[in-house]
Amino acid sequence: MATITIRTMEERDIPRAVEIETAILGAKRSTTLRGSLTAYLSKGERNASVVAETEGKVVGFLVGDIRAWDFGEDQEIGWIRIVGIDPAYQGHGVGKALGDALMRYFETRGITTVRTTVEWDSGDLIAYFRTLGFERSGFIGLEKRLE
Repeated sequence: MATITIRTMEERDIPRAVEIETAILGAKRSTTLRGSLTAYLSKGERNASVVAETEGKVVGFLVGDIRAWDFGEDQEIGWIRIVGIDPAYQGHGVGKALGDALMRYFETRGITTVRTTVEWDSGDLIAYFRTLGFERSGFIGLEKRLE
């Protein structure tokens, strides 16, 4: 595979990110990614949203965030919110390169804890985060469905 280049996400990357999500989830399961990415890019933490390019084509993206507060915390916490790797490029180091770049950015901001959430049955996604050094945390996700 060609060289992977990581750069900050820009508005022009949003349509390609939506294509990647659709390739992963299918058109019927695709979310409102366009609106979410627009919101993340407009709120100011632009350097926490990155894309991977190879041969001039965006092949993956990773959206992070920094919260000035988090439940039970007295320091800023880094979060990984959205990840998408073009299925044709999965297993080629794209996700690792994106994750490493985001971790370096968090370190420059003085972040010492990074979190994310995944579903229990997301084996591939859990394996991906383990390659980045993530471990099971002491937190338990709770949920209530509202009718």
